[in-house]
Amino acid sequence: MMKTRFPCLLLAFALAISGCSIEIAQPSVETPTSQPAALPPTNSAVGAASNPSPGTTQIPVTWADLNLTGSLVSISPPITGDVSYFISIRKLDLATGEITPIFTTTGDDWIFYISVSPDAKQLVMSYTPPVQPGSPSNRALYIMPLDATVPPQPLFAPATLDDHYDQAEWSPDGKYIYYAHYNKNDQPADQLYPAYDIFRMSYPHGVHEKITDQAFWPRVSPDSSRLVYISMDPGTGKNKIFVANADGSNAQEVALTGSWIPDIIDAPIFSPDGQSIMFSSLSPAQSYQPGWFEKLMGIQVAKAHNIPSDWWSVPVAGGVPTRLTQLQTINLFASISPDGQHIASLSGEGIFVMDVNGSNLTRLLVDPGVSGSLSWIP
Repeated sequence: MMKTRFPCLLLAFALAISGCSIEIAQPSVETPTSQPAALPPTNSAVGAASNPSPGTTQIPVTWADLNLTGSLVSISPPITGDVSYFISIRKLDLATGEITPIFTTTGDDWIFYISVSPDAKQLVMSYTPPVQPGSPSNRALYIMPLDATVPPQPLFAPATLDDHYDQAEWSPDGKYIYYAHYNKNDQPADQLYPAYDIFRMSYPHGVHEKITDQAFWPRVSPDSSRLVYISMDPGTGKNKIFVANADGSNAQEVALTGSWIPDIIDAPIFSPDGQSIMFSSLSPAQSYQPGWFEKLMGIQVAKAHNIPSDWWSVPVAGGVPTRLTQLQTINLFASISPDGQHIASLSGEGIFVMDVNGSNLTRLLVDPGVSGSLSWIP
């Protein structure tokens, strides 16, 4: 247990320190034509209702006027218990407000990322299993039925204990699982950021192929024909957006223009029509460099996930980014509704939903401390 608690406490302290290391600059930026959406105030009515079904929690459907359908599967602290050391995968039914737990860690394991298959039957996750005496574990990809009738099983065996796997994403046609990989021994000791590679695995046949190197955050277009990802210079940590064919060929940079071009970009996703890319990034008034504590402890903050950020959009052909929200929150991750009309967003403050242009921002669930990913399923 102590092996898990210490990194958690260390990470919390590191994030507090890194928040103080943000440098404020004042570059000139174009005035937006409309005010970006800001997160609405917390609705005090959101909370557990009486008489939930066994094993579930019921919350008021304060978003009923949006007529949302389907469910959101996300990583979250459990509804009850010691939220400092346990996390949970759970499903929120958008029509009824019922929250159903799917899988909860035991305290010595950890969930980093989840993705639900297009048929909503399987769940793949980046997961560190409980440590067994004399058998250390690493961050690997596991798969389990969404109904949790079988516990998580390894999707494939890591080559070595130094190989780590994250950000597993299904292609919408269900034929492939894309994922990011890195090996800490395959880079110079003085390199500040990890060097990720992107692979895809045919499902269920298990044939692996490398898509690109020095890149992470793979997301596939709604028609499964294209891939968007973030490249990273492992020496400087600077990011760029790339779009390629689904097999990684014909990779093209989505060039950002204008008076503000961010160095740190996170969590890209295609718009429902496939014509633009939404991404998370810090505001023009901020810049970021790793603080002394992060360098001292070897904490590699390579992404905007730990920096107060907002949603932006840019055409696939490139251009001036458009700011969609005024959130200034961490851990942003998005999933498109099955009907293509809404975007659900996980954040460090909980889950909210908005129109594809960032309007009508509505909070669904207040859940401080959330970090990871979510999937919107029918």
